Amino acid sequence: MPGQLFKSEYLADKRLPLRLIRRDPQEEYQLHEHDFSELVVVFRGYGEHVIYGEHRTIEAGDVFLIHNRTVHGYTNLHDLALCNLMFDPRELSNPLQAFCRYPATASLFRLEPEARSRNILHLEKDELAEAMKILRCIETEQEQAAEYFPLAMAAHFMLLTVFLGRCIAARRLPPRKKTSAALNELINRLAEHSEKRWTRTEMARALMVSESTLTRMFKQCTGCAPNEYLITLRLKKGAMLLLNTDLSIGEIADRTGFSDSNYFCRQFRKHFRMPPQKYRSLRLQ
Repeated sequence: MPGQLFKSEYLADKRLPLRLIRRDPQEEYQLHEHDFSELVVVFRGYGEHVIYGEHRTIEAGDVFLIHNRTVHGYTNLHDLALCNLMFDPRELSNPLQAFCRYPATASLFRLEPEARSRNILHLEKDELAEAMKILRCIETEQEQAAEYFPLAMAAHFMLLTVFLGRCIAARRLPPRKKTSAALNELINRLAEHSEKRWTRTEMARALMVSESTLTRMFKQCTGCAPNEYLITLRLKKGAMLLLNTDLSIGEIADRTGFSDSNYFCRQFRKHFRMPPQKYRSLRLQ
């Protein structure tokens, strides 16, 4: 089960549901989820962001948004340092609420890394410097807590939102695909329990939609059908077991949800363009 982080601990100040935490360096962090949103700005190093069952490389200059209840973590880090800007736009009666109706804020929310799609903004060196300048202003207001500091933090947050919105517009990122919270929850469950014998009927029932609607929703979000997405998750977990354990091919096939080792080997060769045995030998190189 993933760890749980709560806004009652991280966003306890009711005057403003906004908090900046600088992680320098960022340590490896197990899979977890939280009941608030989190804007991440990577300002040094590189590593792997684990989300939707995939390991995605992130590096200095990357900016992305993690919505509430999205399971993610960090691993294989190399001097990775980042700023976490935690906030909850759902709270009423705070300075952030008025910002949510502006186009720049809508642009910011396109940065959520969806399944099979990076949806990450990469800032150039001068752009990253400008973003860090604004983040330092937020950090200073937070630390000094002078009079009207919640309003000042909110103002700098809006400046950051406008700046990132302009960067997004300059790159003409595609509009964010609309996915329901239920679909995001199902994708997280598949990633966490990919070895389970999932059926299309069971997945459709979880979303309370027909199987054809399920397939359409999955293709819009991930670019592939539910069963194809599930097989990819299983293969990636199988690859991790090949590199990090001495389990036999049959044991790995069983643990990752494949009906038999021959089917696992065929699918593995198709996806990774090499047999499992050869892939395992890579750890010795």
